[in-house]
Amino acid sequence: MHSKHKALVIGAGLAGVAISERLAKRGWQVDLYERNAAPAQEASGNPSGVLLPLLTRDDAPAARLSRACYLYALRRLTELPGVRWSPCGVLHIARDAEHELLQCATLNDLNLPVKLVSFLNHAAAEAQIGRPLAHGGWWFPEGGWVDPVSLCNALLALGGERIETHYSVTVARLEQTIDGWQIFDSADNLLGSAPHLILANAQAAQALLPCPVPLTLLPIRGQISYLEKLAGNDNHPPLRHVLCRSGYLTPPESGAICIGASFDSGDSDLQSRLSDHEGNLQRLEELLPGAALGIDARSLTGRVGIRSTARDRVPLVGTLPAPLSAKDMEQATLATMPRIPGLHVLLGLGARGLVWAPLVAELLASQLAGEPLPLEPALVKRIDPARFYLQALRRKNVSNSADL
Repeated sequence: MHSKHKALVIGAGLAGVAISERLAKRGWQVDLYERNAAPAQEASGNPSGVLLPLLTRDDAPAARLSRACYLYALRRLTELPGVRWSPCGVLHIARDAEHELLQCATLNDLNLPVKLVSFLNHAAAEAQIGRPLAHGGWWFPEGGWVDPVSLCNALLALGGERIETHYSVTVARLEQTIDGWQIFDSADNLLGSAPHLILANAQAAQALLPCPVPLTLLPIRGQISYLEKLAGNDNHPPLRHVLCRSGYLTPPESGAICIGASFDSGDSDLQSRLSDHEGNLQRLEELLPGAALGIDARSLTGRVGIRSTARDRVPLVGTLPAPLSAKDMEQATLATMPRIPGLHVLLGLGARGLVWAPLVAELLASQLAGEPLPLEPALVKRIDPARFYLQALRRKNVSNSADL
């Protein structure tokens, strides 16, 4: 028999490390399995990532969730020792004059505190950045950059002896037992067992599922480029803030000037591409006119990561649904849908893992511990991993009714 406060976690990127630390904080024993030789080696392995929330004029659930996650992430980063990060401010530059008007109108409608976000017109934005820009934009004064590898290492250190890491181990299959779950390698050797199993291994999770559950996970290939310096007038002050538009640019303070990233849906190729370096230089020119002059794309190096996202671009967090009988399909809701005991996921963080991971990990840990949840019910439903299965059942019911 196992202690009920024990879990297996597969995947040591931001998702897996974050949930491991939150469970360890509650006194759980966690075994963390990673196919690479260290944590944060795949999508979480870029030198720096950007921390800022999603905004929409209608303040849709995804935007509310993003805002809650962003504020929680800021608080956690402030508390964590050993993380390389800076709340240096992020300017999200408008695409064009029409988008500038939309950005301004959005903030007028939402009436958010200026500590969270404000709109800077063209002149004010240039004054803030100290360089010529094409347009104004949203200014997030507490946003910034984070080194995700240092964040993962800090969380693992905080978990201490309650997190046992198993690197260079690939989990090949799962098996449900009377006591919970067992995991095995490709030679069918038993790797571990516990009452709870959490899949936090991005695209690889789908192949491990014991029954077909539509997660709609899609690989998104992203290539960043490293710059030695920014071209332009030497009289310009050093870049001190993060800039975003169709891509993002991190300041030298982050340790590497990164420009990116490409966004190739359905592509899992890890080879660097000259065309993507060229695309990143175009993104740089959009962000800072003149900054790409004289930079030869063939001289650039970079990094490729495969991000995993759900069809609706928000995470999948919670206990997986169990298959339903035809009789139960008609009345199924997220609240009444049966679940697979002890099998949970934290997946689909996409390009916003630094924003999503801390709070959704806290949510999942609260669910497993039977505690009050840190999010309102509507947002918990929004990221329920059963949502696509329920949609598929409803489509099937409609189809069956049409055939009668």
